[in-house]
Amino acid sequence: KGVPAALYSAFAGELIRGRTLRRRYAPVGFGAAAVLSSINTIRHARQLEDYYCTLCYAIFDLKRRTVTLANSGLPYAIRCSGDTCARIELAGVPLGSFPGSVYDEVSFDLHAGDVFVFCTDGVFEAMNARSEEFGSARLLDTVRASRTATARELVDRIFAAVQDWRGDEPPNDDMTAVAVRITN
Repeated sequence: KGVPAALYSAFAGELIRGRTLRRRYAPVGFGAAAVLSSINTIRHARQLEDYYCTLCYAIFDLKRRTVTLANSGLPYAIRCSGDTCARIELAGVPLGSFPGSVYDEVSFDLHAGDVFVFCTDGVFEAMNARSEEFGSARLLDTVRASRTATARELVDRIFAAVQDWRGDEPPNDDMTAVAVRITN
């Protein structure tokens, strides 16, 4: 990985920020799926097919009280609303995999107390001494049990659960988790 991966990560981050800024000033209709398609097109125009990028692009519109998500290969996000916690079943190929990829999007109304959790595959694929993955069911159980915690506490509890699962096994991948709690 090294320097090429670091340079690519910087490029990908700037590309996402640039598309986000463009979306802010674009006419209505440039939603989450269009942002991902646009990024994918630029990646192919710059001949970066050897590298791919996974992400879930979420637009939280607090004025309209909605969230719209599009996914490009990140493990499914989790949404807790009311008495329900469930995975958001939204597939999508990683950015850079195929030219002309089209992405789907899904929208939800936002309510006070709603929680959204986004994790990289390193969380799901964390292995214990028996080579068993932490998996999506354990993550969902952890989120369900911690759904009333603050966003920061929820992320801490996810990482603690993964560490407990791994025991003394070293990490086999990097892990990122983001939690968003709608407070009012």
